[in-house]
Amino acid sequence: MLSVGSLLRIGLVVPAIMVADVLVAQHMFPGFRPGAQFISELGGPAAPNPAIFNVGMILAGLAGIAAGAGFTQALEHAGGRRRVSAFAGLWVAMTGLGALFAGLFHWPDPMHRACGVGLAIQFAPLFTAWALWGRPEHRRLARFSLGWFFFLLLVLALLTGVWNVRTGNDVGFWQRGHAALGLLWLAIAAFCLDRHWRSRPATLETEAEAEAAQAQPDYAPAAS
Repeated sequence: MLSVGSLLRIGLVVPAIMVADVLVAQHMFPGFRPGAQFISELGGPAAPNPAIFNVGMILAGLAGIAAGAGFTQALEHAGGRRRVSAFAGLWVAMTGLGALFAGLFHWPDPMHRACGVGLAIQFAPLFTAWALWGRPEHRRLARFSLGWFFFLLLVLALLTGVWNVRTGNDVGFWQRGHAALGLLWLAIAAFCLDRHWRSRPATLETEAEAEAAQAQPDYAPAAS
């Protein structure tokens, strides 16, 4: 069974897999218009090499689900809020599940719509901030995650057509932008939590040694 640290480091790999997969699949698709076309079309019937995109999404999806488990345990340890941490990990895992659906059910399969669960990444920063709020050692990550949540929310609103900012010729860019922002937060949060997790054993050992030292008497026992 993978350790929490390994699961968090997998979270660092997820964004790299997704970005590399899209870039390679797009490069292998002559005539693809990233602004006017959706990412999912890279794995559709019109793509010359759809397996590149689909296999990459499956791998990224499995890694994302694993990363969700790491987030749950690391956040619970860091913040002590078990249920909130579980939901934060769930949103991360659902992001991986969305990628998995995208790879298994190729566009325009009706089941491909299930990849929309990947938008759960929208709520992962909010619940991460909630899980860590009030913990001095995680103040920066908590505030960063909260601010990132509202930033993602704004981009999602623009992506869905609020204020008529998005057009038919740039919808692909908006989709990529929202996904990239979510993945960037995932990588940063996974890095910070992994760094804290790796410091845990040393911290616990130091505390145990301090408690043991305090428990020892400061006088020599009388000889019998």
